[in-house]
Amino acid sequence: MHRALDFHLERHSVISSNVANVDTPGFHPQELLRADDGDGSSPRALATTDAAHFKVSGGELAGLLTESTVDTTVGAGLDGNSVSLEREMSKLAANDLRYDGAVKIVNANLAMLRYAANDGSGG
Repeated sequence: MHRALDFHLERHSVISSNVANVDTPGFHPQELLRADDGDGSSPRALATTDAAHFKVSGGELAGLLTESTVDTTVGAGLDGNSVSLEREMSKLAANDLRYDGAVKIVNANLAMLRYAANDGSGG
């Protein structure tokens, strides 16, 4: 969860920088992505050396590494700037939802630890 919170915090900074440069001529937006295993096909996976090992999906491991790239999904305007304010705001809203979800999970885990530390008294 710590890595997920860090990733979404860093992604928020990258998206905010894109929004701040919406009027900068020649600016190309950056995108922070979770890195894959190098060939671009799939996230990194744990090696299983025993059939009794737990199965782990790629989604649970996707936040281990990040890479910053230039977002080329939107074409450049007349001034060479390719920032789409609508697209960046949409990415910012989605990132905010994911961050809030991770915070709720962390809070629930801390509440369980607090309950156990207080011998189940709930305080």
